[in-house]
Amino acid sequence: MRNPPRSGALADLSGVRMDAATVDGSFARFGGATTFNRAAEVLAVEHRDHVLVRALNDAASPALRNRITVGGSIALFPPWSSIVGPLVALEAKVELVGAHEGWVPVAEYLDNRQLGEHTAIVTVEVDVGSAWTSHWYRFARTHFNYPLFTVTVLTRGDGPRLSAARIVITGNRGRYRRLVDLEARVAGNAPPHVLTADDLGTDIPGRQGFTGEYLTHLATVEVARGLRQGPPDAGSAS
Repeated sequence: MRNPPRSGALADLSGVRMDAATVDGSFARFGGATTFNRAAEVLAVEHRDHVLVRALNDAASPALRNRITVGGSIALFPPWSSIVGPLVALEAKVELVGAHEGWVPVAEYLDNRQLGEHTAIVTVEVDVGSAWTSHWYRFARTHFNYPLFTVTVLTRGDGPRLSAARIVITGNRGRYRRLVDLEARVAGNAPPHVLTADDLGTDIPGRQGFTGEYLTHLATVEVARGLRQGPPDAGSAS
């Protein structure tokens, strides 16, 4: 993109062919303008129960998923976006053009707002071939409401113990958080049966008639449940 849009300008990306979606070996690549439905359709061919497929299919409504794009959902991070948690947990990368060029982890892009200025996301790359057991939870008043929070948990097991875990919450204060301290604590140990709000290191504010204490408690329950999931199928990240 030789002439990225000026501040305040509206850019039409429909003609720049940024809507490709492919799965090549262990990696899925989505153009920034790929719709949620298209991304889910392509990824589900080989990875039907993948955590990212579930998150894509959970967002908004079928009609809206034909319009919502992967790149836009990362760049704007709207409250109804269900894919940020799985993308951070899967350590996805985004390719940028404009004022900032090259590949950066999606978490770095989200944490550094300057990366989004005068810049477009042209490609999103996700490792979909690694063997993880996944747990996905989206809490909303109704399915058509935006989620008040989401929980993504990826685990690998070594017998009765966890060898590795990746845990991401969205909807908390700060919008999202990867629970790296808890990941380090559970690695090499049996999964905990009970967690407390202190174990999350963050809290979820009250909204839509639910108290923050209640939502945070639900999140701890879902994180603990995710850590107790069984072993993955070989070569699957579902």
